[in-house]
Amino acid sequence: MKTLLRRLFVLTLAALMLTQGTLAAFTQVNESVEFSDVPYEHWAHYDIGTMYQLGLMLGTGDGEFSPSGTVSVAQAVTVTMRVWELSRDGDGVLDQSGENWYDGAVDAAMESGLLRAGQFDSYTRAATRAELAGLLAHALPAGEYKAINAIGELPDVDSSTPYAEEIFTLYNAGILAGSDGYGTFYPDRDITRAELSAILYRMVYSWNRKEFTLLPKPADLTVYSSSKCLYVDGFPVYGLTRIDGEYYVPAVLLSSERVSPVANIVSCYSDDQKNFSVSFDRSSYGEIPMLTYAAVPPEGKVMGTADADPGSVQVDYDTTVQGAVYTIGGRYPMISLKHLGAVEQNGSFVLNVLEEANHTVSYEADLVGAPVSQLARGTDRETAIAIHDYLVNYLTYDILTSAPGGTTEEEYAAANELWNKAYEEYELSTNRAMSTKYAVCQDYAELFQSMCIRLGIPCDMVTGEAGGPHAWNKVYVDGQWLYMDCTWDDPVSSKPTLRYDYCLVGPDVMVKSHYWDAADYPMPDEYDPAWEQLDPNNITSADMFRKCLIAQLVIANRENPEAVTKTVKLRVTKSGAYGGTGVLYAEYEGAWWWSMRGGYDKASGMYVYTFGDMMGW
Repeated sequence: MKTLLRRLFVLTLAALMLTQGTLAAFTQVNESVEFSDVPYEHWAHYDIGTMYQLGLMLGTGDGEFSPSGTVSVAQAVTVTMRVWELSRDGDGVLDQSGENWYDGAVDAAMESGLLRAGQFDSYTRAATRAELAGLLAHALPAGEYKAINAIGELPDVDSSTPYAEEIFTLYNAGILAGSDGYGTFYPDRDITRAELSAILYRMVYSWNRKEFTLLPKPADLTVYSSSKCLYVDGFPVYGLTRIDGEYYVPAVLLSSERVSPVANIVSCYSDDQKNFSVSFDRSSYGEIPMLTYAAVPPEGKVMGTADADPGSVQVDYDTTVQGAVYTIGGRYPMISLKHLGAVEQNGSFVLNVLEEANHTVSYEADLVGAPVSQLARGTDRETAIAIHDYLVNYLTYDILTSAPGGTTEEEYAAANELWNKAYEEYELSTNRAMSTKYAVCQDYAELFQSMCIRLGIPCDMVTGEAGGPHAWNKVYVDGQWLYMDCTWDDPVSSKPTLRYDYCLVGPDVMVKSHYWDAADYPMPDEYDPAWEQLDPNNITSADMFRKCLIAQLVIANRENPEAVTKTVKLRVTKSGAYGGTGVLYAEYEGAWWWSMRGGYDKASGMYVYTFGDMMGW
C-alpha cells in the first residue's frame, strides 16, 4: 500500500509538472506507464516516465524500457528530431515508411539542417556522448540554451574533441553537468537510455537545469589530516582534511552531535544521490555542550586518495554547488569549507551562522580524546586494532539494557547510579559511556569513529541488523574499507573477554551474522524470474546466494501473501557465508519486507532467515 500511494503521488506530481515546462509545445501525449524494468527506486524513474508521457522516448517492447541499454545513432537522431519538431510547433510525428525505420527522421534532420551528409559512418552503432551532445545542442531554438553557468574548460574536452562547442553549450545551459566534481564528460563513451531521459528532462524543463561550479582538478589528490580548527559560532570542530591546499570538513562532523557537538546548530543531510543540504539553526536555543578538546588530529598525516563526488552541496537552501565534495574510496564525504562560507583567521577557520544566541553553553571534558595519544601506532591498521582493544577492555555492554547471567541486584543498582550521575554531568552520550564504562552498540561504534578521526583515520558508522538493530564501523586501512564491530568482540559475559572475530574483516565475514544496506554486494536493478530456478539447496557462489535469497522470498510472498512471517532456507556447497543479505533493502518484485532475523544454523547446516512485519514482532 505504501508503494502504491507513493507511485500515485509521483504520477500526480508529474501531471502537474507537465503544465509547467519551458516550452508550451511539450504536452502529454501518452498515458503514464510503469515499465517492468524501471522500478520506483531507479534513479531515473521519474525522468523516464515523463519522457514517455511526452512521447520523446518510447519503450523497447514487452513492457520494458531497457534503461541500461545504449542509444544508437539512429535513435539519437530520431529523439533529437522529435524535440526539434515539437519546439517549433510541429507534431513530432516522423515518417517511418522508409526501408529503414529511421530514414524519415534522417531525411527530416537533413532538410532542417540538423544533420549533414556523411556526418555519421553508421546509424545502427551506438552513439557516443559527444555525438549526442552535437545533436541535442541544436534541437531547441537558440534562445532556449541560455547560459546559467560559466564553464570554460573540462578535464577531457578541448578544441580537438568532436562537438566541443556543443558540449560546452549544454554544460553552460545546465543541461549537462559531468560525472564528477571536475565535470568529466567521457566524450567517447556510449550513453544509456536512462541517462538520455535525464538529459531530455533538463532540456524540456529549465527549472530542473543545474547551476553549478566545477572544482579545478587538483594536481595532488592526496588527503591529509589537519590539526586546524573550524569554529562554528565559537564552537570548535576538529578533524578537518586538506586536499591540494584546500580544506574540507567530513560530513559526519556536521551531521552527528554524538561525534561533534557542533551538529546541535548545523544540519547536514544527504539523500541517496549524495547531494548534501547544509543548513544552520540561526536561532539556536537551549544548552549546547562545548567540548574542551584533549586531543586533535595530527598535521599532515596521509589519510588516502581523494575522489571527486558527483553530488552537490546546497547551503541554507540557496544556490546548489557541484564539485564541493570529495570522498575516500567512495565513502567518508568531505565538504569544502570555502563553499560552506568559512574564512581562515589566525590559523583557524571561522563560520558564523547564528543571528541570535538563545542558548547557554555547558563545557564538557573530552573523555573520548583523553586516551587517544596512547593509542597511536606505527600504521593505521595497528592503530585501529589498538582502539579496538582499548574499547573492548575498557567498556562493558550495558547491563541495564541486557544484563549478563548472574548479575546481582546490587550490581544492577550500582550501574543505574552511575548512569544517573553521568546524565547529570554530561550532555554528550559518548562522554556518558566513557564515564560509566557501560555502552551499547551505538556507543561502541561512535567512540571508535571519534577516536579514529582524532588519529587521522577515515571511519564511517554502519547501521543495520544483527539479531536486532545494530551499529558497527567501516574503517579505511591498507588502502581499503574494512569492517570493525567492537561490540560483538566484547560479548556480554560475567568475565572480561577480548575477541578478534570482527576486527578489520571484509564483507564476506560480516554477512555471516550482519546485514545492512550497502554496495558491497551489488545486484541488478530489476528482478529476474529466472532466479526462481536456482536450487536453494545447492548454492555455489555469492552471486547465486543473493539471487536465490531474493527469489525464495518472492516465492514465499506469492504462495502465502497473508502470512505474517516467511522463512527462507539456503544451503551452500562449502563452509562460509556467501552472504549479501543487504540486497534485501532494495524493493524487488514481491520481495518487500519490514524485518529480518536469522543467519547460519549449525544444526541444519543451512542459512535460515525469517521475515516479518516489524510491528508484529
